[in-house]
Amino acid sequence: MRNWLVVANAARARILEATAESGSYVHRADLVHAQSRQKGVDLDTARAGHVKGSAPGPGGAAYEPRTSARDREHDRFAQELAAVLNNGVSRGECGGLILVASNPFLGLLKSHLKQHSRKVLLNTVPSDYTSLTEDEIDRRLRTPQL
Repeated sequence: MRNWLVVANAARARILEATAESGSYVHRADLVHAQSRQKGVDLDTARAGHVKGSAPGPGGAAYEPRTSARDREHDRFAQELAAVLNNGVSRGECGGLILVASNPFLGLLKSHLKQHSRKVLLNTVPSDYTSLTEDEIDRRLRTPQL
């Protein structure tokens, strides 16, 4: 059982598995969420000027705080990625998790991890390394953060 290194932002994620050779990784998966890159107006299907609410009684209304369509898509992708990680941990494919993700996506991702996945969380780094090569990622992770 090896550790997984997850490098992600709100639109893209790579899951790498650490090998016995230090600084070497095996590519496990690539996930892409194209909707996270779309403009909010292209995502939002609600009619402008209307708020969905529920009426618990006569004349009453309960309104949820406004969440942008883009934020909803980021949360959906965090759920999708967390499901992959949760499954890997529960199946015994992953012994430890290192999460490197942009803020606030890192917080969303962590919020969707199940208890058993949170127990094997080794480290979190609030940075976007998705455009870096595996060698560059390894170098940055080995350099102490100031």
